[in-house]
Amino acid sequence: MNARAPIFAPRSPSYRDLQPLKSEVFDLIVIGGGITGASILRDASLRGLNAVLLERGDYASGTTQATSKLIHGGLRYLKNGEISLVRESLRERRTLARLAPHALRPEAFLFPVYSDRGIGRLKMGAALTAYDLLGFDRNRGVDAEHRLPGSRFLDAGATLAEEPGLDFRRLSGSYLYYDYANLNPERLCVEMILSARERGAIARNYTEVRRIARRADGGYEARVTDRRTGQHGVVRGRAVVNAGGPWADYLEGLVSGRPFGRKSIRRSKGVHLVTRRCIQNKTVVLMKADQTHLFMIPWRGRTLIGTTDTAFDEHPDRMRVTTDDARQVLSQVNALFPGAKLELNRDVEYFYGGLRPLLAGEAGQSSYDASRRMEILHLGDDRRSGQSEGFAGFFTVLGGKYTTGRRLAEALIDRVCDYLPGKFGEARSHRVGLPAGEFSTLTELSEKLERKFSGADPRKIRVLARRYGAVAERILDLASPSHADSGAVYRLGNGEVYYPEEIDYLVANEDVETASDLFFRRSGIGTVGPAPETVSRAIIDRMGKRLGWGRREKRGALQEIAARYRFPKN
Repeated sequence: MNARAPIFAPRSPSYRDLQPLKSEVFDLIVIGGGITGASILRDASLRGLNAVLLERGDYASGTTQATSKLIHGGLRYLKNGEISLVRESLRERRTLARLAPHALRPEAFLFPVYSDRGIGRLKMGAALTAYDLLGFDRNRGVDAEHRLPGSRFLDAGATLAEEPGLDFRRLSGSYLYYDYANLNPERLCVEMILSARERGAIARNYTEVRRIARRADGGYEARVTDRRTGQHGVVRGRAVVNAGGPWADYLEGLVSGRPFGRKSIRRSKGVHLVTRRCIQNKTVVLMKADQTHLFMIPWRGRTLIGTTDTAFDEHPDRMRVTTDDARQVLSQVNALFPGAKLELNRDVEYFYGGLRPLLAGEAGQSSYDASRRMEILHLGDDRRSGQSEGFAGFFTVLGGKYTTGRRLAEALIDRVCDYLPGKFGEARSHRVGLPAGEFSTLTELSEKLERKFSGADPRKIRVLARRYGAVAERILDLASPSHADSGAVYRLGNGEVYYPEEIDYLVANEDVETASDLFFRRSGIGTVGPAPETVSRAIIDRMGKRLGWGRREKRGALQEIAARYRFPKN
């Protein structure tokens, strides 16, 4: 985009037109725009499949927005003997560090051990030794800024020096180990979708699948509604992937008339709170009396606390985070971490929650102990399982987690390619980086951008490089000293600064439809707590110019953002 071109031209009404989709027969229809669907679309596009993704809300607006913002190897899965899952997770952790270095950073974890409760020193030490051995290749092909050290033990004095707020009674010490923080999981999911689009895939948010019918030629026809315009349309495909996560069984009902019963989903509710900063610079792992855990994560000048893990038996649309949920988390943290002294009304800046789609486990097994492994179901003639539901070419993916989403997608597309006629390319998603990750190190990227944009503030360049990786260059291309607001900034409550050209770029290029899309799933502006009202107004005014909003739409957007920080009634 030319830096001097008008950047406030309202988006064309034809932007959301469904009619062009009607003329194509896609190789693959992907339903669901979370990290699983995004990874599937990306893998499909890399192999040459003509694919379309349909998401009824915004991308990353379901389970994907409800993570603990970590990319981890699943240390606790060792307790269940899931060695292969831990090894797979560690391998995928390394792969993501190579594909998306802008999105990950090394994160230190402090696991305190006590002589009278929780997991003892010997048991924890054995688990971390196994974790290090299974991750023997953790730094292979990873740049210097993303290399992870091995684990080590700290005595009680060193532990309290690292984290004075811990309960010191009968403290034996702590283990220090490393995984990655995922700086903006929602954005990384969107980046995967957009990278697939650059290779010819189609993706549409706010496009709800209402019905799926089998065609006479063996393919499928999805009847869809654009929830922004009300327009109805039809999307045809040779195969369908149901990546609906907690809604997967309901999506199966759209094609069969009933949810399939042979494999059930367990929905687990996870709640997180963002509070004032109450820890130092390492993630603290707290073990509760029931042997489940909570993380206290240093995050953008705040502390991120979570997650809960409780069975949820209602319709997934009914999931809410309530004040009771928040009080329960705060009570547990204050008991295990006396230095926190957190209060709901004073200290909670933001909250969020979601549902994990877990595979059904053994009778009586808690959702915390349920496996995070993945499963791919072909609801047609499945020679591998010997079962048939009569819907050949309809695939459902269950389970899995953010860290292993790429591997799940690869395995799924392997099966889709076996099913579809024709020849497709080999799997490449493990070695083709995201456009934003196309650089050697963040330091070198910043230096390169400083040379190209020598008139720009170096601090601004470093902020944008860390936030957007190589895409920062496209954003900086929008800036021009001739713009009257070239020095303007939006300062958040945590001290972070955002820039007008970020807003321009995201709204113009990343399918932003609502204020929530921008604040919570593209930029991260809203996920640290409410911005000052003047800042929110300025940002919404700027995005409103691009979207052609009038006074009523802008007022509604402000109300939409404000409502996101209020707990629903219990």
